[in-house]
Amino acid sequence: MFIILLSLFAVKADFQQGMWVRASSLVFPDSIEHIIEIAEELNITDIYAQVVVGGYAYYKSDILPRSQYLAKVASPDYDPLDSLIKLCHDKSIKVHAWVNALLVWSLKEKPDSTNHLFYTHPEWFIKDVQGRSMANYTLEDWKGYNLEGLYLDPAQDLVREYLANICAEIAQKYSVDGIHLDFIRYPGVLWGLPQTEKAAVFYSMDADTLRWLDLFRYPRLRLYLRWMLWHYWQINQDKERFLYQTVQLASQATKTNAMKNNCRFSAAAFAIPGSARYSYAQNWWSWEELIDYPVIMSYTQDIRLFNDYLNFANSHQKNAIMGIGFLWPGMEPEAQWEVNAVKNNSGSGICFFDYKNIDTMVDIDRLTKPNLVSESLLIDSTRYQAIVDRSTIFDYGDGRKITQIIEDSRDYVNWEQCFQFSAFLLSLSLNPYQDLQRMGLSLEDFLQSMRDDVEGFKSIDNNIFPLGDELIEPPKREVAYAFLVWSDDSAKIRKKAKRIKKLSQQKIIYPYAMDKFTRAVFAAEKGKKEICSTAKGIYVFKVKKIYNGGKKIKREKVKPELLPVYLNWTIKTRYTEVTEIGRSEH
Repeated sequence: MFIILLSLFAVKADFQQGMWVRASSLVFPDSIEHIIEIAEELNITDIYAQVVVGGYAYYKSDILPRSQYLAKVASPDYDPLDSLIKLCHDKSIKVHAWVNALLVWSLKEKPDSTNHLFYTHPEWFIKDVQGRSMANYTLEDWKGYNLEGLYLDPAQDLVREYLANICAEIAQKYSVDGIHLDFIRYPGVLWGLPQTEKAAVFYSMDADTLRWLDLFRYPRLRLYLRWMLWHYWQINQDKERFLYQTVQLASQATKTNAMKNNCRFSAAAFAIPGSARYSYAQNWWSWEELIDYPVIMSYTQDIRLFNDYLNFANSHQKNAIMGIGFLWPGMEPEAQWEVNAVKNNSGSGICFFDYKNIDTMVDIDRLTKPNLVSESLLIDSTRYQAIVDRSTIFDYGDGRKITQIIEDSRDYVNWEQCFQFSAFLLSLSLNPYQDLQRMGLSLEDFLQSMRDDVEGFKSIDNNIFPLGDELIEPPKREVAYAFLVWSDDSAKIRKKAKRIKKLSQQKIIYPYAMDKFTRAVFAAEKGKKEICSTAKGIYVFKVKKIYNGGKKIKREKVKPELLPVYLNWTIKTRYTEVTEIGRSEH
């Protein structure tokens, strides 16, 4: 078997073959030896050991409390990181300290230790578009938003210093070969937004449709959503800058304090550029001077898609390490193909995710078997299909001719800003040329349409902002409802919801973003009984009254908790006036 392993998984001197090891796999002292056995079987050169997770340490820290799980199952003197380093270095395997950077809690129960950030610095947690701090989220809240847990805010100086201090402590105390940051990103589009008038465009339900974006999607959105995205791009530049500063400070702290002169600094990064840069403000290809290399989370069974990930990574940072995820049973053929693809394209290396799945799911003999790959691995993908209907591209809708708005703004458009926005959208594609081709657009066509868009956006902005002291009342709905919390028997709760007749609770609902119940209420007919399932439970409701809003009110008279939705509705009303005046003229 060793002959097979050496032939297929032979590693060149400069080719890294890594493996992530989660903290839960390190809690028992006798587990370290088995980790190294698996590593040797796969000829692993680098192990990324998770030693900071959930705001707790799996090493001897003066900054973080000791892991509450580790404290329950291991002796007080057991140091997972130190034990791993000693055994790995005897085997010439490098050890990188894997640090969960901004994600600091992911369990239902609150942290045990009163020294946890959850208690000591609740002001460090990031806020959402509604102004709610994640420190006040319930488990159902963050799971309902499809998040991994609770995040810190990288816009805060103290948060950046906190992370840098952790990196410095590890590098100074342990002879690690590297520090590896994970979850070095925002939780999503609707978190970390500034409290400004222009950011108020994201305070309503329209924002829920903009949680993701790529180049291919943008031209097919209606004008209002494209205009919103123009504003998000401007906001996102600050989010990218805050993350850059966070990585920069952590990198400097690592290099300055490292026990080993050649201590490397790396970061886990999203393979899909639309997710990385738009959804999470993780513009990792701009971190080239800050990190020694990114480790790309290119987890997929689709080898064609993996090849796209590889080409994108190589074109942006040639030293990128490609992550291969054992997330599906029977992944051995695809994994073998992906390893070979990286080697054949002169890549810098690969990293397997993760040890536990390899140990429990993977047939290592099969993984290392020669000639396992076949053409049957190719998966047809609609990603490569062309759009037939060109009328869906850069549509300006009905009402006042937007071309007139564009013409009105020719003299004051910021050309540099126009090209920067275009470049941002192009950067959200794995293959911009291919995506433009699918839409039937040349690069020149795209840039011309983007110029028209930006000129229109600038004109719209000039007619809307500043909002002034007089705001427009938003619509609202009065509902009667009953709410049932989920139990272990979800089917029973659903049946009970259908039988409910008395709706004893009353509530006024405004069109806020990020709330599934709100969307259901505004989509419902008056007087009709409806059921809405959420992460927390089931709402049974009826819309009793509908208020269309529209009244003008002085800003100072608006309740503080309602100001965001008033700002948003004022913006929407003015947008409609700007883009639809003159309907009868055309």
